Amino acid sequence: MLKGKTILIGVTGSIAAYKAADLASRLIKQHARVHVIMTRNACQFISPVTFETLTGQKCITDTFDRNHPFEVEHISLAKQADLAIVAPATANIIAKMAYGLADDML
Repeated sequence: MLKGKTILIGVTGSIAAYKAADLASRLIKQHARVHVIMTRNACQFISPVTFETLTGQKCITDTFDRNHPFEVEHISLAKQADLAIVAPATANIIAKMAYGLADDML
């Protein structure tokens, strides 16, 4: 059903962040290609390694990470994605989106 589709999951800092791992796993089982971007606070609740293991893709956590080939990563992923999901979407990230604040990778 999702074969050939690329889905971007944004994970924010909430106790419900672990549920995003289940979501990623379910999407992979449906043959989607999944990329994950995590906020700094999300990394306090679940490890990026969890998502890297599930998806086989590097989990993006740092806007200025220089340990991978240079690309404007958030733009590159946005161009590839057929669908973007923010799960969990905290009140903080919803407010940032509403006001156009971009102080984190997500």
